Amino acid sequence: MRSSTKRRLSFFVIVVILFVALFECRNVAACTTILVGKELTADGSVILGHNEDMGLEATGRLWSQRARRYKENASVDVPYINLPQPHYTHAYWASGNPKGSAGLGTSTQHLPYDSVLVGMNQWGVTMACNWAHSKEEAAPKKGIRRYAIRQLILERSETAHEAVELIGSLIDEHGQADWGGLIYIVADSNEAWVVETTTHHWAARRVPDDAIYAVANQFTIGDDFDLASQDLAQFAETSGWYDPRQGKISFRDAYGLPEKMNQPYDTDREVRIHKLLDGKRGFIEPTDIFVVLRDRYEGTDKYTRPQQTPVWREDLDKNPSLSRTISSNLCQSSSVAQLRGHLPVEVGAIMWYAIANPGYSNYVPIYAGADRVPEAFSWQDGKSSPDSAWWLFKNLQLAGDRDYEKFYPLVKNFWAAHHTSVTVRQQHIEGKVLSLVRDGSKDEAVALLRTFTFNQAQDALNQARHLLELVQPSREEAELAR
Repeated sequence: MRSSTKRRLSFFVIVVILFVALFECRNVAACTTILVGKELTADGSVILGHNEDMGLEATGRLWSQRARRYKENASVDVPYINLPQPHYTHAYWASGNPKGSAGLGTSTQHLPYDSVLVGMNQWGVTMACNWAHSKEEAAPKKGIRRYAIRQLILERSETAHEAVELIGSLIDEHGQADWGGLIYIVADSNEAWVVETTTHHWAARRVPDDAIYAVANQFTIGDDFDLASQDLAQFAETSGWYDPRQGKISFRDAYGLPEKMNQPYDTDREVRIHKLLDGKRGFIEPTDIFVVLRDRYEGTDKYTRPQQTPVWREDLDKNPSLSRTISSNLCQSSSVAQLRGHLPVEVGAIMWYAIANPGYSNYVPIYAGADRVPEAFSWQDGKSSPDSAWWLFKNLQLAGDRDYEKFYPLVKNFWAAHHTSVTVRQQHIEGKVLSLVRDGSKDEAVALLRTFTFNQAQDALNQARHLLELVQPSREEAELAR
């Protein structure tokens, strides 16, 4: 090969690497999470609401995994390490990447322990995650990958506190691969925790029962952490990030990347969450969280219509008229976990689940005691397909956005009325389930929950198809648009 050709190829490779690196840097700040302590909710539940923003290229799916048992001394390969396998792993619901999905920081490969993003297990332990920015250097393919940590939380934790300990032990022993700033959010029916992590360090804070905690894409834990890496202060001091004379170490100040802190990209969402919820303290219900997760700053000067292109942190610097809205077309899924400790966990733990953009989707009640939804929700191929629930709701959003002011109110009001009918049916079914449990017929009660969960998901598909017929362009309109 001639030297000039080699130089051109080398230059091409460098350009590709730089492009990928730039894309990764621009697209590492996504997701919004809300935690509500049990003293602030109407029914005493702990609530975890989350928009999983994975980018315009991502697709999604929802599936269940049964509990499993393993032989003595079994092990499991996860990216990028091998771990001892416990004697059993818990059943869980998970939302995440199908085959071929190309969301943020993912490849189009479909590997074990590399697809779970959000979920709830049989004990009501619920998990979500937000990206953030850390000073600590990343470790590509060295340690344990974040998607594996998420799945392991669901498989191995019976309480939120156990999940915190698991996250900490994995990072302490192996390090966190690929991206150095992650915020894990875990909850059960008793409590909620925020765990902020870097490549090799972490700090965790229990959310007070009388608090609303808003998580965007910046570290929030100061010196008020409850648990942390043993060498948290020592490493920061050695790195020049912390002076012991300042007092107790602040995780945020020591480990957070300063130029990525206190930016409107994050603070606007955090302030907005409190604005919408603070007046409802003591009476907060899942429907209040639905409203927040669908919010685009309606009624304010920050209101922004859906954008055809993504709005990232850097875009706000270039165009201050834009806003990083809570509801975004980057959204892969939206969920609101309602974790009620006064009920048996099979019926007390619900993950209200909206696939694709929450503005165009209803929230389906997914019970911890259920294990099946229509195949369309679990469709494993990320390519556009009429058999995929994700693509059905995504196409509804794309059709509605072409005339947003006209179609979105129609869809919004329809789903609001539909949710009212769902809750009426829910109250009836839960009454039957609890009666069966009291009578000692738990298996029959769980079977009723399974049927109800499946039927509500199927009804959501049917209603979305009808809505799509109303808002999608007619053949004549499509021809004129060409």
